Amino acid sequence: MRDNVLALEAILPPTKVLPSHDNALDYKCKPEIVSCGTAALKSSAGYNTTALFNGSEGTLGVITEAIVKIHPIYNHVIAAVCAFDDLHDAAEAVTCIKGMGIPISRMELLDKVSIQAFNKSLQDTSELDTTKLSQMEVKPTLFLEFSAHSNAAVNEDLSAAQKVCLEFTGTNFVSASDDATRQKLWAARHRLYYSSISLKEGATPRSTFLTDACVPLSQFADVLVATALDVKEFDVIGPCFGHAGDGNFHCIMPMSEDDSDEYKKRVFQVNEKLIERVISVGGTCTGEHGVGYGKKKYLEWMYGMGGVNLMRSLKKSVDPWNILNPGKIIDV
Repeated sequence: MRDNVLALEAILPPTKVLPSHDNALDYKCKPEIVSCGTAALKSSAGYNTTALFNGSEGTLGVITEAIVKIHPIYNHVIAAVCAFDDLHDAAEAVTCIKGMGIPISRMELLDKVSIQAFNKSLQDTSELDTTKLSQMEVKPTLFLEFSAHSNAAVNEDLSAAQKVCLEFTGTNFVSASDDATRQKLWAARHRLYYSSISLKEGATPRSTFLTDACVPLSQFADVLVATALDVKEFDVIGPCFGHAGDGNFHCIMPMSEDDSDEYKKRVFQVNEKLIERVISVGGTCTGEHGVGYGKKKYLEWMYGMGGVNLMRSLKKSVDPWNILNPGKIIDV
C-alpha cells in the first residue's frame, strides 16, 4: 500500500499538557497538521515522510487525507493456471518469470494442502451445482493473470510465461479470457482462506493463525518449501500460499478452542522458525500485515538495536505522551 500513496495529510498528537485550572477549556491548543509528499509521481524534496506515516500503523499521527496512484484497467485480460509435481519447481518458475521481465498482473502459488482445502470445500453438492466448480488435481498450482492494451500483447505475455512453466515441469496449463471462466480458474485462490479454516473442525477466523513474511525472490522457492515441510513435521494443519510475484507468502493455520496447549505451541513454533528463516536470508517478518503488538521482537532481529532505537526516538519526538496506539511496533 505504501508504494501507492503519493501524498497524505496527518494530524499530529498533542505535545503540550493543558493546564488544570478552572479556565482550562479556554486554553487554545490547535492540533498540528502536516502535509507529506505531492501529487507528482516522483519527488526528491526532503525526507520521505509519506512512507514514514503510511507505515507507522497509526503510532505517529492520524491520516486524514491521501493522494494515491491510479492504475489502468486493461481491456484485454487472460487468466491461467498451471499444476506442478513439485512445489520447489513451481516457485522457481515464479522467479524465472519475474527475472525475465514478463509483464504479469497477478501471480499466486498454492501448495498441495491449499488445493486439498479447496476440493474439500466443494463436497457440498448443492454448492457445487450452483457454482459449477470442479475439483482440481492435488498438486502445487500456479495462478496467473495477464493484462495489456491489446490482444496480441497479452497473448505474447501468456505464451512466454507458459514456456517457462513447461520448462519447470508444469502440466495442464489452462487459460481463459472471458470473465466467467477466469473466475472459475481462480476459484481455489479466491476461496482459500475459508477453505483452509474448514480443514479443522471447530476452527473459526478469530482463532486461526495467519503468518505473513516476505523474502527476496532468489530465496522464495527454498523458504516456501522449508515452511511447508515444517508444517508437515510439526503435524499441524497449514496450507501455504504466496503472492508469488513479490516473494510474499502466508501459512494459514486454523485452530479451535478445543486444541491442546501442545498443539498451539507447535503452531507458534512453525511461525517462529518461519520468521527466523526469512530474516536469515534478508527477508522481513511482515510483508503486508504489519508489526502490531505481536512482531515487535523481530524488529531487533532485522535492524539491530540501532534501528529500533531510531524508531523509538522518532516516536518520542512526534508523540511524547505515547497516546497513539501505545505499545504498537515499539515500546517507549
